[in-house]
Amino acid sequence: MDDIHQPHGQEAFWHLLYRFLWPFPYFRDVTRGSLLERQQNYRHNRRMGTHLPRFMLKWACLTLFFFALGCLCEELLEIVLPAACCYVTSTWTLTILVQLTVAWLWLRRFPELH
Repeated sequence: MDDIHQPHGQEAFWHLLYRFLWPFPYFRDVTRGSLLERQQNYRHNRRMGTHLPRFMLKWACLTLFFFALGCLCEELLEIVLPAACCYVTSTWTLTILVQLTVAWLWLRRFPELH
């Protein structure tokens, strides 16, 4: 359904799911702007970095879910193609989890970039 057809105040499910799982739009680019703007953006990112562990937990749960689903398909149901799809998806979610962990560690380790 388009946003035009949504009742006022309601959000499309896919947009809500996107905001629930994807933290990157909440952060600012620290490579653009003047020195003061870059410092302000980095401070904003450090404040927003406190929310990263929750996103990391969500992606860890997704990784475990897809890996377990792949094991279920492979071992119990003996269907290979869906198992392979689950394993590939769990690898993708693990990649996002690693990116979030590195970002969180970076923001905690380096209090001031400039």
